[in-house]
Amino acid sequence: MIAIPVKTNKENSAVMTLFGKAKWFAFVDGEKVTIEKNEIQSGRAVVEEFVTRGVTKVVFNHMGENPFMLLQKANIECFHSGDERILLNDVIKKLKNNQLTKVDGVDMANFVEQGNMHNGNGDHHNHEHNHH
Repeated sequence: MIAIPVKTNKENSAVMTLFGKAKWFAFVDGEKVTIEKNEIQSGRAVVEEFVTRGVTKVVFNHMGENPFMLLQKANIECFHSGDERILLNDVIKKLKNNQLTKVDGVDMANFVEQGNMHNGNGDHHNHEHNHH
């Protein structure tokens, strides 16, 4: 099963920018997509819930280091949805066609917000955004 944070409970919602603050999660089980309200406030509890549900893949736009490491420990694969706004149906299609970047411990720094990356001027992105 795939879990994707989304902005609303509408059928083809946009992917939520911040994983940990998602109000809704879309769960994709084969062709069946259900969107459920996220009542859980902690990244650790969200990951535990995913493990209980049998989630094997997570798609995210922006994620902190802690939830990422917990997902890795739980052997849940993480995929980056890209930097642009993307709708749920498109991200599901891209995932099924292997068009999303799989993020693991090796390239995590490119996609995951690490706790020590913040500096005083509010600029906490160490990677460049290349728009083709």
